Amino acid sequence: MILDRYFKRPLIWDFFMALLLSVIGFILVYKNIIFRPQADDSIAIITDITNISLTMSGFILTLLTVLITFKGSSKITKVEVDSKEPLFDLFFVTGLYHETVRHLKNCIKSLIIVAIIGFTIKIFSPESLKTNIFYFNIFGFTVIMLTITRCLLILGKVMDLQKENDEKNNE
Repeated sequence: MILDRYFKRPLIWDFFMALLLSVIGFILVYKNIIFRPQADDSIAIITDITNISLTMSGFILTLLTVLITFKGSSKITKVEVDSKEPLFDLFFVTGLYHETVRHLKNCIKSLIIVAIIGFTIKIFSPESLKTNIFYFNIFGFTVIMLTITRCLLILGKVMDLQKENDEKNNE
């Protein structure tokens, strides 16, 4: 499945897609199909992208902290076939938990990378190149959108586990 391939190396796919869309943006500007925004607009957008990256990384870090806290309060040490424990508690002793934590950590890494690059470009970009910030804005926006999508997919899977647990308890 496509998502399985994506989740094997999500950072590489995120940055590849972002780079590809930035190159497409460059080609469209070169062919005068679209136009770069003014330098002031590009600076404002890069500021927004950087702030969104840092804010999102904070939210994901909070989610990661909550998951780790729940795992700390779980009393289960191994999965048993006929376990009567809630599925959500069983989640913490499976490889799925560690996979989830790994993906969330990678989300934070990609957002921090976007923020660092964004601030660096904003600070050190000479006035003559400020309109070219548009291409990083495409890159940063793409990484943010893919990261949010990945987090939503992960949260959806965790919610499915909780739903299964609720259905199991109501039987």
